[in-house]
Amino acid sequence: MLTKGNKKLGKRLIWGFTLPSGTDAVCPGRTAICSRHCYSKRLEMLRPKVHKAYQRNLLLTQRKDFTKRVYHFLRANRIRVVRIHCGGDFGSAEYAHKWLRIIQRSPRVRFFYYSRSWRDPSIRLVLEQMAGLQNCSSWFSCDAETGLPADVPPRIRLAWLQVDANDIPPATVHLVFRDYRLRKQRIVNSNGAHVCPEQDGIVRTQRITCDTCQWCFSSNKIGHRVQHRLALPLVSEA
Repeated sequence: MLTKGNKKLGKRLIWGFTLPSGTDAVCPGRTAICSRHCYSKRLEMLRPKVHKAYQRNLLLTQRKDFTKRVYHFLRANRIRVVRIHCGGDFGSAEYAHKWLRIIQRSPRVRFFYYSRSWRDPSIRLVLEQMAGLQNCSSWFSCDAETGLPADVPPRIRLAWLQVDANDIPPATVHLVFRDYRLRKQRIVNSNGAHVCPEQDGIVRTQRITCDTCQWCFSSNKIGHRVQHRLALPLVSEA
């Protein structure tokens, strides 16, 4: 079900829930761009056992007791932060409602997600309800193919997938994730948008993970001036 961390999340604080990626049933808002650059789909192709585990999670989501099982799992493991969908997405409004109920029942747990399912009007309504909850940090994922939402509700921030050096995010974007080929280039800000520190090319004395950064879920303030909850490690002199 939920697993404690991964290479990017870190192994200390954050638990993740992951689904198989790259199908219309699981990723209804996907684009050709995100399909080509999907890290989760790439991992599943390289590691069949990982793919099977994600498939088991997908079957769990279809159970009537999914909400109850996740809720009790959170309590039993004293989980405090959850990344919803390290891979995959909200495939339907019905499924999104299940997570909405989990978030509502777990006010002491912090949840955060990035989703392209905002492109489906029925799912977007549920995502906006999630965003209205104090313990949920909501991100609409965008790229050059999706463009930006026509309107952005309060408490929802925008993340941009940058796939080449000429792919400059619009000025209203808050966070940039970069394709693997770009991550050796040092850049912390792209057109006013915060570049994920794990991908900004800066050499540090300690590896950056979501555990050590916490920028994406430590505040719901809208804008580019949200401060890190924990100080990032200093840049190496090397």
